[in-house]
Amino acid sequence: MYGQPPPPAYGQPPPYGQPPYGQPAPQWLGAPQQFVQAPSNGMGVAGFVTGLLGLLLFWIPILGIVLALLGVSLGGAGIASGRRRGAGTGLAITGLVLGILALVPSILFLLALSGAAHL
Repeated sequence: MYGQPPPPAYGQPPPYGQPPYGQPAPQWLGAPQQFVQAPSNGMGVAGFVTGLLGLLLFWIPILGIVLALLGVSLGGAGIASGRRRGAGTGLAITGLVLGILALVPSILFLLALSGAAHL
């Protein structure tokens, strides 16, 4: 055939990189891969979500403070739980920080509203 090298003569090795003539190419028959899932940190995720919502909704008088407090408490619980179980604590730390950051404008906004009501 055109474009294909001729088969090797009797007793000659095959060209480099090709399996010997008439034998199948070797195949790897390893064990299937096992995936181990890292433990998740649901408290940390909940702390992140509530802390972020508290920061975004600080202008709603009571809801902002409640969400910020939930972010702080769930973030702290997520940090403790993540360290104990070996799960990631990044979202829990972020939830704690966002919850603390959300408390400041929430309280200031509530004080401004209460002061404006007295005028």
